[in-house]
Amino acid sequence: MAYKISGTINDSARIIVINEADWSVESYDVNAPTSFEALSLSSGTKTVIARANSGEVLAVGDVSSVYYSALGDRGIFAGESSTTLYLNVIEYITISTTGNSTDFGDLIYSAKNIAGSSNGGLDRGLFGGGGTTYPTVVNNINYITISVLSNASDFGDLSTSRRDLAATSNGTNDRGVFAGGRSVADTPLATIDYVTVSTTGNALSFGNLASARSQPAGTSNAANNRGVFAGGTSQYYMDYINIASTGNAIYFGELTVSKIDTAGCSNGVNDRGVWGGGSTGSNSDVIDHITISSASNASDFGDLTIGRYNLAASSNGVAGRGTFAGGYSTTAVIDYITIATTGNATVFGNLTASKQGVAGTSNA
Repeated sequence: MAYKISGTINDSARIIVINEADWSVESYDVNAPTSFEALSLSSGTKTVIARANSGEVLAVGDVSSVYYSALGDRGIFAGESSTTLYLNVIEYITISTTGNSTDFGDLIYSAKNIAGSSNGGLDRGLFGGGGTTYPTVVNNINYITISVLSNASDFGDLSTSRRDLAATSNGTNDRGVFAGGRSVADTPLATIDYVTVSTTGNALSFGNLASARSQPAGTSNAANNRGVFAGGTSQYYMDYINIASTGNAIYFGELTVSKIDTAGCSNGVNDRGVWGGGSTGSNSDVIDHITISSASNASDFGDLTIGRYNLAASSNGVAGRGTFAGGYSTTAVIDYITIATTGNATVFGNLTASKQGVAGTSNA
């Protein structure tokens, strides 16, 4: 957990932070002018001293450190099928840079067509459901700490086993949702489940999508609490929910083309959602965008570098970069866009191997 203190002072000063639990110096901030922020502290009460370069103490006082959520920049891609193999690989990128992805660890089972979500800067990622070998599907949820390289651990279970589902969250408000999918009987589902991301346990019923469908894709405006699910089972439709509450999804608008297996991400509370790629009967390179807080039809954003479906997306939230990875025809390519502007995607790098059926999330 990350904690901070912050304040203002009218003189150039050295800010010294002392942890009252053991009177150790936790932070020593040199020459802060009118404002300061001391990050990565422990929880608890601090003695804060503002000392001029001359040695004069300008101010001193007690203050309690407060929890803060750091802006994350790590994108995660997990699960896959490489041609006919179902794999458990997790890999990561630093979203604000470019380059190839790096191995992170392993899921607790090999699967494709899973769904990924996170609680943003609180740093926990979830991956739920998926197909292990056709037609077998699972209800398990994996979790990871996004900033720490490791294998996934068991979180709990979805309410029903399914693959080809979507997921999103309200970021640091800590609720993740999983929506739609396809059952072991190959039946499209309308089910929406929810979990508290920072705890472990089984998912609970949230409500239903406006229509049963598999292969939709989700995104949200993070702490502003609106989640949107787009496409799936040859539909134009987008549905939306208030993630902080429970209830059935409501019609939002339509994509520019009817497609399945698209991938979505957003710039968080800055309120733009994007969906890239998908299948319209052939591989699509189309990227659509919406204003998440305003129900309406999507508009054209630009194009991916190659047409593909069954891909993954991730973003660094308010920092504004979205990435799209993998997809069918089986490719390793990762593209990136600047979400706040429109235009065609640019090559970011490559996944560790060509793959499809990948899920994405991040700690932003």
